[in-house]
Amino acid sequence: MKRTVFVLGDSVPAPRTDDEAPMAGWGQKLEELLVSDYEVANYARSAMTSRKYFTERFPAMLNRMQRGDVVLIGFGCVDHMIHNGTRYVPVPEYQELLRLFVTHVHQEGGVPVLVTPMARYAFSEHGEVVNTLGDYPRAMADVAAHLGVPLVDLTGRTMQLWAQLGPTRLRRYFCWTDAGEHPLHPDGTIDSTHLNHTGAVEVARLVVAELCNLGVLDKSEVNVPALVEPAVMPPVSGEFTVQAPESALHYAQRTGPAPVITKPALGGLAGPMVKLSGSAEPGTNYLLFFAQGQYLGGTGVGSTGQWSWRRSVSWAAGEHLVQCVGLRGDGVSEVAEHRFSVLTVVPAPVVTAPAEGAFAGPRPRFSGTVQQGVTKVVLMERGVLIGATGVNDKGEWAFTHAHPWHSGTHTIEVIALFGAAESAPRPHTFKVVGIPEDSPIRRLGVTRGACGDVCEHRPFTGDW
Repeated sequence: MKRTVFVLGDSVPAPRTDDEAPMAGWGQKLEELLVSDYEVANYARSAMTSRKYFTERFPAMLNRMQRGDVVLIGFGCVDHMIHNGTRYVPVPEYQELLRLFVTHVHQEGGVPVLVTPMARYAFSEHGEVVNTLGDYPRAMADVAAHLGVPLVDLTGRTMQLWAQLGPTRLRRYFCWTDAGEHPLHPDGTIDSTHLNHTGAVEVARLVVAELCNLGVLDKSEVNVPALVEPAVMPPVSGEFTVQAPESALHYAQRTGPAPVITKPALGGLAGPMVKLSGSAEPGTNYLLFFAQGQYLGGTGVGSTGQWSWRRSVSWAAGEHLVQCVGLRGDGVSEVAEHRFSVLTVVPAPVVTAPAEGAFAGPRPRFSGTVQQGVTKVVLMERGVLIGATGVNDKGEWAFTHAHPWHSGTHTIEVIALFGAAESAPRPHTFKVVGIPEDSPIRRLGVTRGACGDVCEHRPFTGDW
């Protein structure tokens, strides 16, 4: 009887169709590395958090699983997104859900294996791989150690592999194309999270190798030649093979207008992994980007003149002046100059009301200020997201929770968000004057129902 390897997770291991090319999930490549006694059931799906998966897909997987089947449990790539309140799962809840996944699989005779999320394509300005997943890989490792279950440290293994490849080659593992390079993406696509087919094969090999090292799979159960053959060394990205690019800055005669850069806004604020985009005059084939006369990289231009480009490494903090030149069949365009500033460290918000330690009514209105350009402020209590609010052009924010607060002393943490970056949490304590829980007033009006657990207001309380 065949054994099954189940893959539970989000969009990174999920199976992809030809219509989604060049994107591929590492889970769909596992079967190529196993012998015929195994089949792979890829239950991973896009936008899945551990919380969403636990009720929406996990029961169906348990009904199909047989004793001895291997279940790869990989979440965290979506759970950590604090800027998205509908997806964010705080670490304590994440760890408890992982424990529940493992417990159910083990009780039904399966072999649970925790798999930390794959590292993204993210490099510092100095070319070092950056962890964009926060505390979630470590939190999963802690659960594995506590429960005594196997752990595939895919975060660590992929960070090691990304470091070996470096920023000029790694792009060839990801679903990242120039405008005009792929028929399904005429305007190009810049994706630092999802793999292409080449990258999916290499990451699948890392997973299977670790399963063998852990003793979950025996070497007799894997396709050893496919597993041990040398990894595909991707070629250097085309933008780094341009010959003498700096010469384009010094052409005496120019042909055609300069390219237009629409994002980021001129003089605006951007994150360290900012994507530039805009348009170019028809007939422009390729764009070259420079800073202080030094070539940074380039990108193709789509048939409609649209383009987008992201630097292979992060930008340093501060102001930057970028020059952009278009290459054409009949010459070189005029030079575009575009200035913007990069924010790498987000300052924590200032809370002005209620004042630190002050009394407030049951529905306190929180307000304060934050650095201009910051897009969102979130409020946490004991690690749980309780609300989020936007920031106006002056850097001002305000928030009132939909539910009244209980009387007593409360401490919240306020965090500023800018793109994928977040500030350190700023603690803030206040006191609520309200009706105590044991007051006779609470027994009045009992015919009126309170707001139940199933509502749109945070925090999540355990019912769906």
